[in-house]
Amino acid sequence: MTVILVLAAALALHVQEPPAVPTPEQLEAEVLENVKRQPLADGTVADLGLPDEFLRRVADRIVRSSYEERYRIVVRDPAAPAREPETPGGGSGLSPVVLGVAALALASIAWIVVSRRKARASV
Repeated sequence: MTVILVLAAALALHVQEPPAVPTPEQLEAEVLENVKRQPLADGTVADLGLPDEFLRRVADRIVRSSYEERYRIVVRDPAAPAREPETPGGGSGLSPVVLGVAALALASIAWIVVSRRKARASV
């Protein structure tokens, strides 16, 4: 009987209520405080004395952005025209910036190799 009571007590300690979901007002207040506490130079954002309405808008944008990143559901629009499948081999799929950086890196490596060969040949 004692073992059952001990197990029941241990189980009661492990069973916890799920965390309470904050209200929108609590969430906004928490984000607003976090924005004000952000370090800025030798102080914080709160030291700037920005209007509360502006800070509330910033906090609202942060909350909206976080919600969209976490819970955004993309649903296909049935009225949208169907896209044709891409043909394989139609493009490299790499952006011109990536290709340019890769070409620059290869050119730099080639220049280093050539300059080292010239240095060794002159010795």
